[in-house]
Amino acid sequence: MKSILLMITFFTRIPIRYNYEYIEKDFIRGIKLLPLIGLLIGAAMYIPVLFQNVIHGPIMALLAWVIYICITGGLHIDGLADTFDGIFSNRDREKILEIMKDSRIGTFGVIGIFLLLIWNVVFTSYIDAKFIILVPIVGRSAAMLSASISKYAREGQGMGKAFVENCGAGEAIFAIIFSCIFTILLLNLQALIILIITYLAVLIATKNIKQKIGGMTGDTIGFMIEFSQGVFIFALYLFNIFAS
Repeated sequence: MKSILLMITFFTRIPIRYNYEYIEKDFIRGIKLLPLIGLLIGAAMYIPVLFQNVIHGPIMALLAWVIYICITGGLHIDGLADTFDGIFSNRDREKILEIMKDSRIGTFGVIGIFLLLIWNVVFTSYIDAKFIILVPIVGRSAAMLSASISKYAREGQGMGKAFVENCGAGEAIFAIIFSCIFTILLLNLQALIILIITYLAVLIATKNIKQKIGGMTGDTIGFMIEFSQGVFIFALYLFNIFAS
């Protein structure tokens, strides 16, 4: 129970009182529960879909992503912005890590956030809205896949290090199976190709980041969540086109 509460309080802004002292082993134990946090976020994003007969598709899509930002506090979007600023700076490893650690946002970070939000709202407007539940699940399973094949790129301690170094093959496999089950339930068996495309993109992106900074950080894990969600939505859009 402590682990799931810790995951909720760290990865969302849901007002749950966590009266326990932070213990890293509880956080590590809770890593495998991250897809459940994705399901919780997806359920919240589904609320505007209940009114799809009343409001237009683009408005519904916008409201779903506003809920996403509110419930996550923009935690992973911040990681995406920091990763954009660092990776696109074309500096050496140490400078990239320094830029990513800077609390100030740069030009590439702003561009990244802008493109992400436009991308998500536009493509969500053109898919069956009920599948929005899947998006946060896939995003967090993709982060676990990325972490499972990486080492922590920085010196010192932190939740980012605890996540990367304790997310192994077992956790990643569980997350992927969890995503596959919900994808089959909401779509069909053929739709697993969407997950395959998404995870392949994650593996490629992870490899490129590791080549630049020697591993993953909390910021790049946040980037991977947002990146994989964008890839998944786009792949789902293409799947709907070719399936129709």
